[in-house]
Parts: sequence; structure tokens; C-alpha cells
Amino acid sequence: MKKAYFCIDGFTFKRISDFYKYEHRRRSRLNIAAMETFLRYEIERRFEWKSGIDHLEVEKHFYHPNESPQRIHYRLEVENAILKFERALTDSGYDIHYAQYGNDFSPKPNESIYPDWLIAKQLRKYDAFAILTTQGQYTQLLRQTMMCEVPTILIGWDAACVNSSGEPSLWKTDKALIGYARAYCPLERILNKPETGHPFADLMFERVSLPRYPLNRRYG
Repeated sequence: MKKAYFCIDGFTFKRISDFYKYEHRRRSRLNIAAMETFLRYEIERRFEWKSGIDHLEVEKHFYHPNESPQRIHYRLEVENAILKFERALTDSGYDIHYAQYGNDFSPKPNESIYPDWLIAKQLRKYDAFAILTTQGQYTQLLRQTMMCEVPTILIGWDAACVNSSGEPSLWKTDKALIGYARAYCPLERILNKPETGHPFADLMFERVSLPRYPLNRRYG
């Protein structure tokens, strides 16, 4: 059985999810449970591996941009939202890594992904490394992984959106990241499709209950 190590940069994930909740016609957040399904689909499509649960194990990690509610005091509604999402992550099989020194007013990407992955690949053999992020600070991570000859999948996202000041802005995946990835999966190509445009177009959003498709089924 092959094994993949999958990291989600929570800073990027939140920005994408907020966009589809508040700025896009869908008015719905991303479904965290669908991310593994999407990854398996892309691994089979890009690497031509069998991606069913009998053939591919996916070790999943979510790197939160904020500190744990157990370490820092949040407003009640913020704490409840964090804990609700924490339950969704746990139910979907993710290990949760809160930021060591987060900033509730100006969140930033969690810096623990790099050292955690370096340790993990020394302790166990992985056949692929996958990361959902748009942030250039992870370029060195992908470069080192490429040098170790571990196939890398980068899930990125580009969009014309609104920044924190309410001004038009263009959010893009860092070009250096893309350059070090063996396979680049632009998430917006799926998320921006109409509901009938792709099997995942509807699956990726919260209002659709899972499982809608078995994980060992091939699409496309």
C-alpha cells in the first residue's frame, strides 16, 4: 500500500473558504471532509496510482493559523467556531496543529509544517507529499522534498477577491511553489464550475453531506 502525507495550510484554507462564503455566488464554505476525496482523485489522475482506501493511505494534517482556545482567550463566538471546526477536522481524521504564537488580529501561516514533515519523512517512508497552500514561505519545503525524490502535489488557488480593507485584490499561488511541485492542482478550476460541471463542483462545499461518492471510485 502506498502512503501520502497531506498538509493543509489553515491560513490559505480559511481565505478560500471565506471567499466562497462571502464573495462568491455559492455562499457556502468549503467542506473539509471533501479535501481527501479531491486529493485521491488528483493522485490517481496525475500519478496513475490506484487511489482507493485499499491501495492508498493518506495521513492528514491541518495547520491552524491561530493558537488553541486552551492557550488563549477568544470571544465566545470565535471560540465556538474554532471548536466546531475542530470537531469537523477530527471527524475527518485530521491531526490538528495549532499555531504556537498566533495572532487573532493578523493571522499568518503556521510555521510548524516544515519541521514536522522533515521529522515525519525520517521516521517513515512516504510515497507522496501533498500540500494545500498558496504561500511562498513553504517554497523551501517543496524544494527539499523534490531533492529527496518524493513526488509532490501542490493544491493552490487563484482568485480576484476583496482584501481586508475592502479593496479589489488578486490572490495568487506563489510561482516558486508551483515550480517545485511535480503536480499543480489549481483548486479554482473545480470550485468555480457550476454544480453540474464536474463531480466535485458540488461535493466541495459544506451544504452537501458526505459521503456522496465512495473514495475508491474514479472520476474523469
